Amino acid sequence: MRRRVQVAPARSEPGSRADLSRLLASGPFSAALRAAIADSGLSLDRIQYRLRQHGTPLSLATLSSWQSGRRQPERDASIAALGRLEEIVGVPPGALAALVGPRRARGRMAYAEAPDLVEVYRGWDPIAGLLSEFDTGSDDLLVRLSQYERLTVGPDRRLRELYSRALVRAATNDVRSAIVIDQAADGSAPLIRPLRGCTLGAVRSRPEAGLTIAELRLPRPLNRGELLVMEYVVEFTPPYPSDRETSRRLRLPMREHVIDVEFTRPALPARCVQFTASGTDDDVETERVLTLDERDRACAMGVDLDPCVIGVRWEWPGPP
Repeated sequence: MRRRVQVAPARSEPGSRADLSRLLASGPFSAALRAAIADSGLSLDRIQYRLRQHGTPLSLATLSSWQSGRRQPERDASIAALGRLEEIVGVPPGALAALVGPRRARGRMAYAEAPDLVEVYRGWDPIAGLLSEFDTGSDDLLVRLSQYERLTVGPDRRLRELYSRALVRAATNDVRSAIVIDQAADGSAPLIRPLRGCTLGAVRSRPEAGLTIAELRLPRPLNRGELLVMEYVVEFTPPYPSDRETSRRLRLPMREHVIDVEFTRPALPARCVQFTASGTDDDVETERVLTLDERDRACAMGVDLDPCVIGVRWEWPGPP
């Protein structure tokens, strides 16, 4: 999926302060964290802001994944942030940290069974609602080995199109289609146009949310181990989106991923960064400053990637 990383809303734990005390005593960690956040009355956005102010930043995706139980804090930066989080939500020091389970298996083999597409976006409206209308089984078995994307930004600072090329491999027999999800922060629903290795199948859109989900049908069913090059273009329509970042969520390891963001003069950014949010245990973001090349492109690159979110964000000159 392209665009800003989306986060499922926090689910409040029903009950009273007594429920929180019980969960802090017996766990599990995810339920205790949900109850503590609900009891504090703070939104995830506010908690994220306070963590950043204290020098222990976490992404919203991290907080959501900790609450859901999909991941837990394990790295040093995550443990430090958890200590500050305990203070922010008003629980005793170490109360949540004591509930964190043993360190989980790491490395590529830990992701042999990635969550399916429906599970990844469960509860993330409006994506989940539209996605439920598709058969996503083939997409879950189509492994992306490498992917190149080029996003074009017009002279009015608005998005024009996203070109994507992927080398894919079937993980089993009878793989027939892929799913493309594209959502912008504003604008109308984009159009998805196949170029190579696929044709357009079912399409669902939510124009008010800038969202389109499309099925790309393969030329024929692929058998296990077969390779295919797929190309398509996402065409944005007026009023064009004014997003200031683009990103891709990787559910499985990928050999390489490249994102070019091509700007059109005179609209050149004041600053561009590549960001990567870990898909292992915490989603803590790392950034790398990018410089424009001779074609006014900022290029983000990653090789031998584990599941993560990788993207580019930029700032325009002048007041925010």
